[in-house]
Amino acid sequence: MPGSPVLSVVVVNWNTKTLLLDLLARLFDEPRVACEVLVVDNASSDGSADAARQAFPDARVLPQPENGGFAYGVNRGLEAARGRWVLLLNTDVELDWRELERFVTAAEKEPDAAVFGPRIVDEHGATQRSTWPRHLPRHYLPHALFLGRLVERAQPTGRADVDCVSGCVFLLRRDAVVAVGRFDERFCMYFEEADFCERVRRSGRRVRFLPEARFVHHGGLSAAQSAERTFVAFRESCLLYHAAWHGRTWTEYVRACLVLGHALRLFAWTALLVVGRDRRGRARLYRTALRRLLRPGLVGELSRRPRAC
Repeated sequence: MPGSPVLSVVVVNWNTKTLLLDLLARLFDEPRVACEVLVVDNASSDGSADAARQAFPDARVLPQPENGGFAYGVNRGLEAARGRWVLLLNTDVELDWRELERFVTAAEKEPDAAVFGPRIVDEHGATQRSTWPRHLPRHYLPHALFLGRLVERAQPTGRADVDCVSGCVFLLRRDAVVAVGRFDERFCMYFEEADFCERVRRSGRRVRFLPEARFVHHGGLSAAQSAERTFVAFRESCLLYHAAWHGRTWTEYVRACLVLGHALRLFAWTALLVVGRDRRGRARLYRTALRRLLRPGLVGELSRRPRAC
């Protein structure tokens, strides 16, 4: 796309060639904002990088030698981005240029905010979780005991300051990266946006929800390729986040709550199997995650690792 870019769109891809090509087709269909498109391919084995390069020569394809995780891919895109705005976009998001233009225009009117999220809906128009409250250790025991609704917070319906916005459509000012640093590559997937938003808010800048822009997200299509891996990665990233922000003692408390919750759910899925309701797939996921959560020294291991995946 000619001209100096206002917006850099960073798409991190791993083995979602069809979704990637569909998204790129929409991105290059009469763009309304001067932008560049960067595709960071995390060592896909499905030919994604070559297909994107051949079909969309104006895209900057950045193939990586390994799948270092989502934060790793984002950082490679941030290093190459030239726009004053950077949009992180999942391949399973349907792009509408009218919505994207509305999103950027609304964000430009918020000079003291650094990160922005739109309203997210699924393919049927049902609202998905677009914002997240700050993750606190006290929330985990109610969740373990099937009482999560007692600590859940309703999503805002209008413009609002929030703790964190969904990483599937994540708009940030590029100067925010200069102020708070890049994404933490110790996160394989999940919680990297929560960690980044935490740093942004602690720097004195705001995270804003802008519901006048609406994006369709199909959700989990890349993660579904390796359900067990992503299930465990979510738990590991949760512990890594708390180790970063709440210290070792509270992180071990969170781990104990996760162990309790997983043990109770594993018992429930096994009981259903006994009465004839086959939940072996769910039971297997909880069993695998429970073994990982019980590993001695896990929190220290996660905190010390240089890269996630």
